[in-house]
Amino acid sequence: MSHTAAPKVAFIFDCDGTLVNSTPVWGYAQPELLRRHGIDVTVDDFAQFEHLSLEDECQAYHDTWGIGANGEELYRELGEILIDGYSKVPPREGLLAFLEQAKAAGIAMCVATSTPAELVQSALAGAGLDAYMEFVTTTGEAGRSKQFPDVYELALRRLEERHGHKFERAWVFEDAVFGLKSSGTAGFMRVGIYDPHGRMKRDDVRANCDIFIDSYEELDLSRVLSFEG
Repeated sequence: MSHTAAPKVAFIFDCDGTLVNSTPVWGYAQPELLRRHGIDVTVDDFAQFEHLSLEDECQAYHDTWGIGANGEELYRELGEILIDGYSKVPPREGLLAFLEQAKAAGIAMCVATSTPAELVQSALAGAGLDAYMEFVTTTGEAGRSKQFPDVYELALRRLEERHGHKFERAWVFEDAVFGLKSSGTAGFMRVGIYDPHGRMKRDDVRANCDIFIDSYEELDLSRVLSFEG
C-alpha cells in the first residue's frame, strides 16, 4: 500500500499508555481516592477493574469496598484528582513525528478509550496531540468494555460518516492485551505498543498484534501502510 492510498486507511488510537504516558497518573490517583476512604491498596489490586469504563470502575469500588454514597460520588472525586494530572502528561516517545507523517498523508485519526472524554481532551491538548485527532470515542458511549470491539467499531463508523466513505483498512493502536484481542477478532489490524509503566507483559502485547513496538521511534508510516498480513 502506498502513501497515495493513505486516505483509505484509518488509525484508531487508545489513549493511556498508547498516546500519552498517563499510567503514572492512575498509579497515584486511584490509590489516593481509596486512601481518602480508608482503603489501603496497591496498584496491582486494580487489575480486575482495568477493562471497565471509569464510571463502572468507581461503581465497582463502591460495590467491592462499600465506600462512598454511590459510584457517581466516587467518580466525581476521582475526576478532581485526575484532571490536573492529565493536563501535564507527556506524549509517548516519537509519537508527534509519527502523527505528523500520518496527517501529511491524509490519514483519518481518532481516539477510542475507556477514559472519560474530558480527561482525554485535557491530555491531548496538553501534549499537543489535539490537532491530529478528529474526536474521542469512549467505551461509555459504546456500551461495553474493551473486552469487546464495540468502541473501535463505533469509532470507525464515526470516521466513515465524517469522511463519507468506507476505509479499506483500519488500524488499532493499543497497549492493552484485551483491547488488542477484541479488535483483532473484529478484523482490525493492530499495532501493539508496550507501556513499561503499565501492567501488561511485553511478550503478551507482542503475541497479540500485527506490528509490535516499544516506542514510536521504531515506527515509520511506510511500515504500517505497506504491511501485508
